[in-house]
This record gives sequence, structure tokens and C-alpha cells, in this order.
Amino acid sequence: MSYSFTLVTRDNIIQLAAAYLGLLSVYAWSAWSYVLYGPRNAAWDFRTHYIRDLLMYMLAHQADAGIQLMIKLTNGVWPELTTAMQRVPQGFASRIIIPAYPLGSLPPCVWAEALQEVAHASQGRGMHAECIIAHSGSTPLASGVSGRREPKVILHFHGGAYVSGTLEQYRPVHTLLSQSSGLRVYGFAYRLAPHSVYPTQLYDAYCAFSHLLALGYKESEIVFTGDSAGGNLALALWQLLKKPDLYAMVLVSPRVDVTCSRRSWALNADADVLTPYNIQNASDPLRKLLVPQGRPVDQRVLDLLNDPYISPVNGDLSGLPPTLVQAATAEVMFDDISEFVKRAQAQNTRGHRIHYQVFEGGFHDFQFVPMLVKHSIQARQAIGKFTSEQRTLNTSAAGEP
Repeated sequence: MSYSFTLVTRDNIIQLAAAYLGLLSVYAWSAWSYVLYGPRNAAWDFRTHYIRDLLMYMLAHQADAGIQLMIKLTNGVWPELTTAMQRVPQGFASRIIIPAYPLGSLPPCVWAEALQEVAHASQGRGMHAECIIAHSGSTPLASGVSGRREPKVILHFHGGAYVSGTLEQYRPVHTLLSQSSGLRVYGFAYRLAPHSVYPTQLYDAYCAFSHLLALGYKESEIVFTGDSAGGNLALALWQLLKKPDLYAMVLVSPRVDVTCSRRSWALNADADVLTPYNIQNASDPLRKLLVPQGRPVDQRVLDLLNDPYISPVNGDLSGLPPTLVQAATAEVMFDDISEFVKRAQAQNTRGHRIHYQVFEGGFHDFQFVPMLVKHSIQARQAIGKFTSEQRTLNTSAAGEP
């Protein structure tokens, strides 16, 4: 067996060494601060404290040459390792191409005209997607309608602030969701900002949903799951589809308000891995999503920050399907999510229950951080239980599980 070391040059060795030194410095600083000042959150042990610092470092330095080199070396020098990391244990992964689907009638919204333009420009385009089957009794996925097996299916909307996220990066998340729920999970690679501004992502989500219908699934057999910005996109699609009769919805640390105006944005700033949005900053992901490159932020853009598709907390939430919302007390979005749940429960007192599960001391999207074992496992188990049992929990009362 031979390997190619063409990536390893003198300059790259220096960059790689700097990257590893950076990671070591994070560990050293995290340990020192933990001993000297204690954890950033009273509920944290050192592992949680360190993982938070590590994630912050990786997010801040993901574009650095050394970090990028580490990724390239894994893909180029050790391809067998990369392939092994992408395998789905006790299951199957099948890549598919989702075609562009024509838009039906749209509800009144500020995005209707832009959506029609995106749909017209997207004709003939295919979108990459993936189906994960990672539970006991899995069978290989056949093509077309014949690939359907289970009576229910999950459509997952990935996070990443609409500017990042790939099928490869989210394959472990899709696998965990399939393992915990016992269902097939479809993930789709919607177009990202800044190359594609909103509502391109919403149209791509519409195509993913339409493809499941084309495979023979009914609305009542589909579960929407979304984390972070993916939760935002799931709620936006639900509004666009005029409140479809979904089997269920699971929102993991969903982005429901982009104004950053509630108390937790300041209270949890030192603990969470997210930073406040700043639409005036050209490098801010929210600006990249809403404002085409080179254009200024005008009053129309500022008004969009309160639009129900961008900030679902302001929307008409009546008629939600049975919904599980998970949040953590140490994330900056905690108060936003809590207010969303409060409004959703108030608007669904005679309909399906809105379940709210809070995890003490967790930070944003902790559910899919594998090293945070205890809370991560508990959260995923709750998702699996909800997706399999929610029909028996469907009562007229609203409240926590």
C-alpha cells in the first residue's frame, strides 16, 4: 500500500505544526482557566468546558491554512481513514439527485416573487441528497418508489447559519438520527450563502419535500427535523406549505429570532459557541444570507429581520404538528427558543402538544457533539422516543413532556 505525500512541503509542515500548536494551546488555556476561574457554566465539568473552547477555536480558525491542511491530509494522504470515517455502522447510505420541482400556489408572503424567480432559474438543476438507513433490520435502498420501506421518514434540515454544512459533515448527524428513531433519514445539500441568497434555500427545501411526495410518502408520514438554522428552515417550509399535516417536527436549538434582543444573548455570551448577528458587518452570516454581495443594508433588509420566515417566533404558529423542541440553558438563543415555545403552546391549546425539553448547562447544538456523552445521548434518545411514540402523546393539552 502506498500513499501520496505531495501535500507535505516545507511550508505545509510549518502550517501544520502551527495548527497543532494552536490546538495544544487551547487545551492548556482551557485547563488553566478551569482551575483558576472555574467552568464557564456552573453545570459544566472540565470536558464540557474544554470542548466548548475547542469548538470556538475551530470556528474562529477554520479558514486558517494549517487547519485546512489537516483536512487535506486526512483526505489525500489517508484516504482509507476518510472512507472509514464516512461509513454508516450497521446501515446504508445512498446518494441521490433531487430534481427541481415547480412551485404550486404560495401563501401571501414577501418571498413569493423571489421564490418564483429562483424556481424558474433552477429548472434543469439537480440537488445532491443522501438517504441514511442506520438501524437494525436495514435493507439496501433501491431507486425510485421501490426504495420505500418504512411507513415514516425523516427529512433533516442541516444547520450552519445558512453559510456552511455538507452531506459529508452531516452524515454522522443523519446516522445518529436514524439510529435513535429507527427511520430513514433524508438529508439534502441546499445552496449556501453568500453565493446563493435567501430564499434559494427555502426553494431547495421545497424540492426536497416534494421529492419525498414523489417517492410515495404522504405528508402525514414525514417528520421534519432541523438543528439551528436548519430548524429555522424547517419552520419556514412549514409556513410556505400552508401548514401541512406532518407526522411530527423536531427542532434542535432552532434559530427562531435573529434580532438578538433577549437577555440570554448577553447572559450566555461567554459560555456558548455562537456570537450575536450583526447585519451591518459584511462578514456576518445573516448579512450574507439576506443581502447580495456589494449591496447596502437598507430599511427593507432591516424589516426582514422580523419577518416570520426569518424569525419564526413572529409567525402564526397555530396548527403546528406534534413538535419536540430542545434547548440548553447555556446557549445564547435560550430565551428566544423559550419565547417561541411559549407562543406556540398558547396558539395550539386545542391542537397537538408542543413538547419542550431543556438541558441544564448545554450549549448550542450540543446534541450532536459526540464527546458530550451524557446529555447528547439523553437528547438523542428523547428524539427517538418522540418520533416513535408521539401519536400516543397527542392530546389537547399543551405543555412539557
